[in-house]
Amino acid sequence: MKKTRKKTVMQEVSEWAVYLLIALIIVPFLNSEVYALTEIKKSSMENTLFEGEKLYVDKISYHFSEPKTGDIVVFLQGEINEGFNERFIKVLQDMKMKFNGETRRNRFVKRVIGVPGDKINIKDDKVYLNDKLLDEKYIKGNTIKSSVEYPVIVPKGKLFVMGDNREKSDDSRRFGFVDIKSIEGKAIFRLWPINKLGELE
Repeated sequence: MKKTRKKTVMQEVSEWAVYLLIALIIVPFLNSEVYALTEIKKSSMENTLFEGEKLYVDKISYHFSEPKTGDIVVFLQGEINEGFNERFIKVLQDMKMKFNGETRRNRFVKRVIGVPGDKINIKDDKVYLNDKLLDEKYIKGNTIKSSVEYPVIVPKGKLFVMGDNREKSDDSRRFGFVDIKSIEGKAIFRLWPINKLGELE
């Protein structure tokens, strides 16, 4: 009887160990390929997004399509994601950093203004996309030029991004184009605060 009981306990422990191992593999996989949750850390996307808000990031869409003008994207500035292995490793690194109370300083949330082939110009604090004034009801403040010479043509494989809070955003006007392979996903849904729950525009 005691032997049977001991065996049953050992079986339960083994089963839980297997479940835990599967979870430790599946969660990073889902985070690297399917979805992620991110938190706004700065004011660069006001008045669209505010510090402390939490977002759902879709990581599937850009496996099948390219980012479009107006998309709100999450990316790692200066880092390229070359395939599944690198994305998976970065998720594991993120988990370790979170456990240690650290965060990546080069993860940004910005809006796509120009895609490959687009002509971007800034005149009189306004943005022109392919020589047409871009309708930007979402912006806060004036769109200053910063350190880039305009007009610019967005190269193949690159994006031109800006924060909605134009006077308080570190973006393509300063650090230049963003490599499409640096994009982690598209922010599509606000999860927190509850009173602002819903899709992003």
